[in-house]
Amino acid sequence: MGQMNLLRIAAEYVTDGARHGSPSMLMRRLSQEHRVQIDFDVARRLFADLYGAGVTAPINLEKRAYPVLLERAKALAAVDAYVAAGKGLDWASLYECPQCCRVAPWTDGRTTASGDEVDEYWCQTCGAEVPLADCAQAELTAA
Repeated sequence: MGQMNLLRIAAEYVTDGARHGSPSMLMRRLSQEHRVQIDFDVARRLFADLYGAGVTAPINLEKRAYPVLLERAKALAAVDAYVAAGKGLDWASLYECPQCCRVAPWTDGRTTASGDEVDEYWCQTCGAEVPLADCAQAELTAA
């Protein structure tokens, strides 16, 4: 997966026309436009970060969407300031699963497989147990 900043992309999507966004919209657009699949929890965490940055208001339960408070340029500046302050999701914990190809936070640990100890990651989406050498850390840095 190429380098990108999912939080900036999410800010661009929610400031694009409709002036609101939802986790499912974000998942769909990332899949269609960038061929990146994220799970629902990551999409929700992105919206939590957008809210923390002041880009969106809390979820509107009637519309099941997050209202957008800022225009695109101000939203991107707010996201950059939020990230620079060290707030939000720990993007270093996201990995791309070689089995389900989803970007999600993984847990790491040492387990015993086939009688020997192996450092592995556990995909939170499909439950795959994959040796660390086979995992690709999702590079989610500034585009």
